[in-house]
Amino acid sequence: MKAIFLDIDGVLALPRQYAMQRNKLWARDTMAANLKVPYLWDERCVVVLNRLLLLNDLEIVLSSDWRLHYTLEEIKKVFQINGVAKHPVSYTSTETPAHSSGLECDRVHQIEQWLENNPVTSWVAVDDMNLVALGERFIRTDERMGLGERSTAEKIQQLFC
Repeated sequence: MKAIFLDIDGVLALPRQYAMQRNKLWARDTMAANLKVPYLWDERCVVVLNRLLLLNDLEIVLSSDWRLHYTLEEIKKVFQINGVAKHPVSYTSTETPAHSSGLECDRVHQIEQWLENNPVTSWVAVDDMNLVALGERFIRTDERMGLGERSTAEKIQQLFC
């Protein structure tokens, strides 16, 4: 399996989406209302993600904090609402290391733990937080551009060539 560890805010959802009026979204999309989706994701970022998923046959492992608010079945619907071609097959754990030094350390630990327990042939972690401890397979996004930034998508694609 080839995996992409995926954050959402700052990768797929950008600051301009955060200001979206929920009531308008919920009025036009009952599934979004039922799930209490706070905002939709950037369409350009979703297009880039879809291309990466399909070109590289990637499976999504959600490392985003969105995993704390939705079951796997619910998050599948959230991905559907946003037009993503695939949905997450798994979540990273929420376990924190004994000597945690913050969110970034926790997320690195959670991704490393998932990799230890699952068969993966190749992977990438995409996040706007600094997860540099993951090494060259970590791609950091600019929270204002997310996956919409051309160089970000190119770096990810190069890891799977």
